[in-house]
Amino acid sequence: MHNVLEGIYRAGLKFLAPLKPEETYATIVQEAIKLVGAEYGDIYLEEQGELVRVYSSVPTDYPTKHRRHDTTYRAFKERKIIITDVSEVARAERVGLHKMSIQSTVFIPLSYRSQSIGVLTINTTKKIGDSNVELKVLRLFASVASLALKKTQLYNETRRALETRDLFISMAAHELRTPLTTISGYIQLLHTKFAGADTPESRWIEELLSESSRLTQLVNELLAVNRIKAGVLQYIWKECSLREIIHRAISDFRFNHPHYKINFQDQLDTTQDRVVGDFDKLLQVLINLVDNAAKFSQPGSEINLALKFRTPHLVLTVRDHGKGIPKKDLPRIFDGFYQGRDPSKDGMGLGLFLAKNIIEEHRGTIHVHSRVNKGTVVEVQLPRARL
Repeated sequence: MHNVLEGIYRAGLKFLAPLKPEETYATIVQEAIKLVGAEYGDIYLEEQGELVRVYSSVPTDYPTKHRRHDTTYRAFKERKIIITDVSEVARAERVGLHKMSIQSTVFIPLSYRSQSIGVLTINTTKKIGDSNVELKVLRLFASVASLALKKTQLYNETRRALETRDLFISMAAHELRTPLTTISGYIQLLHTKFAGADTPESRWIEELLSESSRLTQLVNELLAVNRIKAGVLQYIWKECSLREIIHRAISDFRFNHPHYKINFQDQLDTTQDRVVGDFDKLLQVLINLVDNAAKFSQPGSEINLALKFRTPHLVLTVRDHGKGIPKKDLPRIFDGFYQGRDPSKDGMGLGLFLAKNIIEEHRGTIHVHSRVNKGTVVEVQLPRARL
């Protein structure tokens, strides 16, 4: 019995990996056959009130349409194992089974939370009685197989939901882009016209410019996420100055977050601050990082940037003194659309997802260290361009 339990345990381990439905069906049948020394197997699942054969290891075709009073339906409805001799099955099916020397067929119901979901059938060339040890093995295995089927079903429903979400977001982002470009253009014209004026209207225009810039950034992030998932995000590679990227990001930050302080400490011993990369995408990474730092910090607090060299990388750190990230949230902060326990904050949880993908394309790394109520440090390492 110990060897049997070990076999069921090893079979269960195979279902831990994310499997496609066809892979799950095949694995269930193969493991069931192996456990009891059978020859062939089938899986029937309930679909719209009918039992449909979704997988078979039988090398020849035989009838798969079942009447509601036959053995397969009985096992499904009564949720109990049924053993039949070949002589008991329908003539058309019996002919096919005789050709394969099959003597017994075992119908094993599959259920989840007291609800029938299907039937696993095992065909064997030996006689199986109601007291055989094989039945006890199959009863145990049926629970593992049912959980595997439910897991695969939930996994695929989640995958389809995510694909639908991503398609909707991609289409929405593309549709928003054109009117947003027009709106931003008129706001910039108004901003130029009222530049230097100290009136309520000029302050309103400043707010409009800031908000349109933030909305444009969100739309661009959504489009970038879609391109990353499609594997078509394009990079323009050239040597660029990391200092220049930092200064551009600081300038952008001061314009959009006038109530925060930002400091830059340049710790490089030399002028060698060059990296091979895409200037605009690295700038977007840094803008996202400092925006995140402000988002989770109180107005008036400091955000500190530092640049140094640690062979063979240039190391950039962004440190804030904000609310920090709970330890249990840290493993998921690089997941797309993950916002932790505070979804009320601006944004869609894309900044770190994009940052990680872009930095890794530059053969670099990004790490986050954080303590609740103590602040967060983000460290980015990028290979320095060869002298």
